[in-house]
Order: sequence, then C-alpha cells, then structure tokens
Amino acid sequence: MSVNKLSLESLAAGFYVNITRSLAPVFLAAIGYSIYDILWLNLQAYAAATLLAYVLFKIRRILLNNLKKVLLTSHVLERVFWGLIPISHVLGFLPLCYSLAVMTTVPTSSLLNIAIYSLEGEEVKKTLYYRSSFGSFSNFVGSITAFLVVASMEGTAKYFYLYAIAAAFGMISSLLVSMTEFAVKHGEEMGEEERIKSVNVFLFLLFLSSASALIGAVWQPYVMKSLKAADYIAVAISTAQTITTIFSPFFWAKRSYRSFRIAIVLAATSPLLIAATKIPELHVAIAVLYAFSMNGSSMLASFLFAELSKSREVVAFFLSFASSLSQLTGVAVAIFAGSLMFVASAFLFAFSLLISILAIPEVAYDVEKARIYSRIFYGISLSAYTFSITLTTETALLAVRLAVLFTVFLLLTFLYRVSYYLIHGSA
Repeated sequence: MSVNKLSLESLAAGFYVNITRSLAPVFLAAIGYSIYDILWLNLQAYAAATLLAYVLFKIRRILLNNLKKVLLTSHVLERVFWGLIPISHVLGFLPLCYSLAVMTTVPTSSLLNIAIYSLEGEEVKKTLYYRSSFGSFSNFVGSITAFLVVASMEGTAKYFYLYAIAAAFGMISSLLVSMTEFAVKHGEEMGEEERIKSVNVFLFLLFLSSASALIGAVWQPYVMKSLKAADYIAVAISTAQTITTIFSPFFWAKRSYRSFRIAIVLAATSPLLIAATKIPELHVAIAVLYAFSMNGSSMLASFLFAELSKSREVVAFFLSFASSLSQLTGVAVAIFAGSLMFVASAFLFAFSLLISILAIPEVAYDVEKARIYSRIFYGISLSAYTFSITLTTETALLAVRLAVLFTVFLLLTFLYRVSYYLIHGSA
C-alpha cells in the first residue's frame, strides 16, 4: 500500500509544486518587485534554508527516529507557507512567509527521499517510476492551468486563486503522507572512494544547479521588466520547460555518461541566448532548448548519486544541502554580476563541465587522470570546509565573548549609577 500512496502523493504534489514555484517570480514581478528585489528576497530565504539543511544533516539520526512525525509536519507547513504567499503580500509579511516556505522544503524533500529508498528493492523502482510518471502529468496540468488562468484574467487576483487551488492539492498530498507507514532502514557509512566521488559530484551539481538557480530566479522577471512582455509570456516560458521535461528523458535515458557533456554545453549556451534575444516570444523557444539540456545534465547527476544509494541517509541530506547552497550561490552571483548575470550563469555551467571532464571518471576523457584530479579536488574541498568551519566557530566565539563583555560593561555602568544616586541621594 505504501507504494501506491507515495505515488499518488506525487500526483497531487506535482500540481501544487508547479504552480507555487513557477509562478513565484512572475507574481513578485507583477506586484512591483524589481529583479534585484527578487534576488535579495531569494538570497535571504536560501541563506536560511542552507543553514537549516546543514543543521538537519548534523541531527539526521534524531529526525529518522521520528520520520513520519517530522515529515508530516514539514510537509503540511510547506504547503501552508507557499499557499499564503499572495496573502502575505497584502498583510505585509511576504519576505518572512517566503523564507519559511523555502526553508520547509528542505526537511520535506530529504525525509521523503529517505522514506522512498527505505522500501524494498523492487518497490523502490516501482515507486520512483510511478512518482515520475504521475509527477510529470500533474506538472503538465498545473503548468497549463497556470498559463490559461494568467492569460485570461487581469490584475493580481488570479494569483490568489491559483495559489489557493495549489495549496488545496498540496494538502491532499499531505493527507496521503499521513496514511502511509514508513519503515526506516539505516544506510551504510561511506568508504573513502565513495566520499571522494560524492564530493566531486557535489561540486559538479553545485555549479550546475547554481547556474540553473540564477536563470530560474531572473529569467521571467527579466522578460517582464526589461523586455516589457505580458505576464502570460513569462508563464509560457515555464510551461514550455514543463512540457519539454516530460519528453526529453526518452532521449537521454539510454545515453552513455560521456554523451551528457553535450547536454552541459547546450545548457551553457542558453543564458547567452537569453541575454541576446530581445523578442519576448522567442524566449519560449529558448526555454525548450534549456529544459532539454538541463534535463540531460540533471540526469547525469542523478545517475552518479544513485551509485551511492547504500549511503541513502547521507545522500538524501547531501542533496538537500546542495540544492539550498546552489540556490544561494546562484542568487549571490547574480547580484554580484549585475547586468552580466546571464554571462555569469554561462560561466557556472562551464565550471560544471570542467569538473565533470576532469574529476568524474565516468565522464572524463582520461579515466586515470580523472581519478588523480578527483582526489586533488577532494583534498582542496576538505581543506576549504575545515577552514570555513574553524573560521565560523572562532567568529561565533568572538561574537559571544564581545557580547558577554558588553553585557558586563552595561551591568557595571548600571551598578555605578545606582550606587551614585544612593550615595548622593542620601546626602
């Protein structure tokens, strides 16, 4: 029964996810947010989500002991916060609501993946197949629904309707989660070779997803603000991507690892085409190319991480952390790059390609050299991680010491004033 309910969860959740995520930048642009306002909003949200992902990774054993309760709580809260986004704008707490919505996706995605991979062998494959099929169908329905409603209605009321409908479908998926029983199986610890591979795949995924996050955050607002396109054109861009994503896996599914280099190269050209194309309607065609190439690039990362499935707990939280960090990185790069943000995205894609052909043996031209480079990248990443943790810890300790010192100073000042008034008052 668990397989069927988890599959149906994807059928309801796909509609909710497509509408709430794809319409977010369009809605923000429609209510007056500039491209940089949207970037700063995402920066705050994904900084908090990245920190939460790291904390959850550290306490993952505690979470897994209460898997269903924690998953159901985050599952429901995520849908509540995303559904409230249009209303939160009216009530004046949109930045807080948006941050909470983004943050709650972290435990939901991590724990749901663990729940799926804790099923028996064939059940896992069956569940993933049906979830993919049902999710693609409901994504398509959500995308078409969003396009038709946005194109046929005026004003911002249409976003309230769409988010309310999406939240209702999201709650149906939460109901299905509440009816599902989970039996958690703890994965094995990673060996040295797995750690090296996971770090290099993580770096590849980080640059790839950062480039994608940058495009996802600014493309539709750019078309609306800079090219003066109607909001339904912006929605058509996401609709084209959704439809392409349904069919492109049939092309990429049986390709060799090395053929995925073509997908990354095509993805890298997409942001340059976006920046060079000034006719809004042509961006819908670019969206098809971009979705096709990103689907292939993402499948490469999925296939590589699938080989680490014995360490399912680490991989699930690892992927959530990578997703949050890449969103944060992409947005930060966009803010720093300014008007060259699409060029910066192309460079991020290029870095992901460089890592794949240098340090991932399955993709590299020279397998033996790739094994050497993978160890070098692993060592550099480990040193950088250790340095950043040490720096963060020392900074936090310094902040605590300064806070204590300042508190003591205030207390002494207060005692001095009280003593002064007591002495001179009695005199």
